[in-house]
Amino acid sequence: MIHKTLTSLREDLGGLDRRAVVALVYTAFGLSCIYYVKHQPSVAAFLEGTGLESFGRWIAYSPDNNLPGLGWWVFVVTVFYFVIPAAIIKLLWRADLRDFGLRLGIEPGFWKLLAVSSAIMLPLVYLMSLTEGFAAKYPFLQIYNGEPYIGQTLLIWELIYFLQFFGLEFFFRGFLVHSLKPSVGLYSIFVMTVPYCMIHFSKPMPETLSAIAAGIFLGWLSYKNGSIWLGLVLHCMVAFSMDIFALHAKGLLF
Repeated sequence: MIHKTLTSLREDLGGLDRRAVVALVYTAFGLSCIYYVKHQPSVAAFLEGTGLESFGRWIAYSPDNNLPGLGWWVFVVTVFYFVIPAAIIKLLWRADLRDFGLRLGIEPGFWKLLAVSSAIMLPLVYLMSLTEGFAAKYPFLQIYNGEPYIGQTLLIWELIYFLQFFGLEFFFRGFLVHSLKPSVGLYSIFVMTVPYCMIHFSKPMPETLSAIAAGIFLGWLSYKNGSIWLGLVLHCMVAFSMDIFALHAKGLLF
């Protein structure tokens, strides 16, 4: 009975697109790792009593601001969003990263589409910044020592924040969409949108629901043009404006 079951399982799995299977299993694994490993207090507790105890306390309990903790979060997501998927593409599949959204150059109509998208999204972001849930969530950067928000700390945060978006866009719109594209075609966009929406569950509800539309639109752009660059620029622009609008709403901009 066991032998028959194993044989049947091997036959069923043998007919699947192995690249798609690896991409989907890794998505479950990678997102799970991010969820647990990014938690700074857990890291601090794990490192307690080791030579890295001071590092753990620094990222979890920095007295001046939470930039060290945010830096740890960006490091973790960069590893699981970009470094490991890129290694899978290059070392396991022997494929070209340019075929997974990293084509050099920008697609025709890039600037026009960027302008139209910006004109639609920025007013919506401003309206969201006036809500209580939005103000409670943004910006991620928290300063405890009285230092002005507009300064070096915020600049460093925005730069590493943008790095996080590169990894995010590559993972969802590059690695996941283009790994699934040969086997499921346009459905790859909608498969990708499910976990992309779910990573927003801790954010305000309007943002989470907006992630569904954004995931489909940006996924389609990458599917059609083979490039994640427009999605990356839009994501960075919206994220930066969200932080600025939130600081303005709290009276912390100046």
